[in-house]
Amino acid sequence: MNDRGRLTIPKPLREDLQLDGGVKFTVIREGGDIRLVRELPELETVTRGEEWGEEAFRDAGEATFGGR
Repeated sequence: MNDRGRLTIPKPLREDLQLDGGVKFTVIREGGDIRLVRELPELETVTRGEEWGEEAFRDAGEATFGGR
């Protein structure tokens, strides 16, 4: 930690956890330790402008699970 209270997360760990600049964390105190918990972005609702057909769910399953 530097004299301004900033922590540096080592680059290999940032890459492994896919942390980009601007990621926000909640700092949690646990006794004499602290824990950083990544804040997830808000979910967005996507609309198509018309009713979804059965094929949309089949396609979503293939995209999500690789056609299994």
